[in-house]
Amino acid sequence: MSRAVPLQGLLAVVFAWFAGMAALALVIRPDAVVVFGPTERMIPAIIASDGALLEAGRFHVAARTGAGTVGSLYAAGAWLVWPIMSKGCGRG
Repeated sequence: MSRAVPLQGLLAVVFAWFAGMAALALVIRPDAVVVFGPTERMIPAIIASDGALLEAGRFHVAARTGAGTVGSLYAAGAWLVWPIMSKGCGRG
């Protein structure tokens, strides 16, 4: 007999994942990040904080980070800022 996973449990796991990734970007100061939010506000914030734009889409931006980039992105209205951890994207 199989049991259905409660919706509240799934929502808690998803929330913990999203919040954990966002907090990780503040703690580890990554070399590159992916930012979710209004692109027209994120690009100037990246440039102003000595970051470098890697890729931009409708509601996401990938960028190399400079000192203070993550905090300035949240100040500019970013919804979430996640670190890019793999060697394939954002690191050379």
